[in-house]
Amino acid sequence: MGWFVSVGLALAVMVVAALIGKSLRRNSGREERTAGRVLTIAGPLVCLVWIGLHTGRNMIHQVPAGNMGVVYKFGAIRGQISEGLQTVAPWCSVKIQTIQVERHVFQNMEAFSQETQDVFVRATLNIRVSPDAIQELYRTIGPNYFQVLVESRVAQNFKDEIVKYKSVDIAPNREPIRQAVRGRLEGELSRYSIEVVDLLLDNVDFRPEFKSAIEAKQIATQRALEEEQKVLVERHRAEQAVERARGEGQALLEVATKQAEANALLSASLTPQLVQYSLIQKLGDKIQVMILPSGQNFILDANMLRQTQDQDEDNR
Repeated sequence: MGWFVSVGLALAVMVVAALIGKSLRRNSGREERTAGRVLTIAGPLVCLVWIGLHTGRNMIHQVPAGNMGVVYKFGAIRGQISEGLQTVAPWCSVKIQTIQVERHVFQNMEAFSQETQDVFVRATLNIRVSPDAIQELYRTIGPNYFQVLVESRVAQNFKDEIVKYKSVDIAPNREPIRQAVRGRLEGELSRYSIEVVDLLLDNVDFRPEFKSAIEAKQIATQRALEEEQKVLVERHRAEQAVERARGEGQALLEVATKQAEANALLSASLTPQLVQYSLIQKLGDKIQVMILPSGQNFILDANMLRQTQDQDEDNR
């Protein structure tokens, strides 16, 4: 449309210049006739240059690498052109559309957990449009296809998947949630020739008061585990003490048993003569006189004392 306006304006300028030139040539003055001839000649030349430049500008288009050009004619899509230097009719316009991977970040998408706790998701979506489907996508959806098709689906799919989990189970199940959302997006966008290259779940967050409650619960749980560990340690020590006492008692029992056996053997081997002989051996060799209380029995046999004395004298 702009090209036609420009051409019409150029032709109007040329006609006006021609009329003015013709009017000036009718005058008797030499300068006026010269100016009239200049206008008559310059008008068409300026018009042609104007139309030529505008036509060339509208016809030649440079499509950058990794992009496609959608050709419009009077507001309707008439085709597409590939990357490089391309030409179209001057009355057509071209809109550049990338076919490279596009990165879109979704900040603080709201969702809900199974117990209706607020969840805030930050995700990154990488998509790419099929080069062969650009004009069809523009024709059926429009240049704002991302806002129409993608944004709402990403938010809704995250809501549908996150609500399946309790708040405390969302973080451990980030990967299943991401895969589920990506699978749903691939199925929904493939019919529009939009490829989901990747979906990243950057962050999952909750309200500050909920995070404080979770942190307090974790601290309490940790303290409970520490106390439980202390109880286990004390129980283990008590069991060790019981086992030690049992072992010591068993050892004492063994000692007592062996001592009793030894005493029994010793008692069986003792005779009166052996006892008296052992007693005499304990007495000092310088004893000449022994005084005993009256009425007391003397454990030593007098004959044995004499025999022992005689043996001592013989040894001298």
